[in-house]
Amino acid sequence: MRKDPTLACLLNLIFPGVGHIYLGLVGKGIFLMALALLLGIFTSGIGFILVMIWAMFDAYNIAKNMNSHVKKTTTDKG
Repeated sequence: MRKDPTLACLLNLIFPGVGHIYLGLVGKGIFLMALALLLGIFTSGIGFILVMIWAMFDAYNIAKNMNSHVKKTTTDKG
């Protein structure tokens, strides 16, 4: 199933890890949520922002890779 890379990226603006959960990577999403909270607490919010930015890029790239894999398997069958 195709996933929108832009949506996956932007969902991480709501909270880091939400974009990964949208992609079906629930464990990684929960890990990123916990990491963002812990780093946010111990670094006065800077760690939270860094995790958020990294999660946005990561979710975008994962969604693009997932879509290219879906496209290849669809064209291989036809």
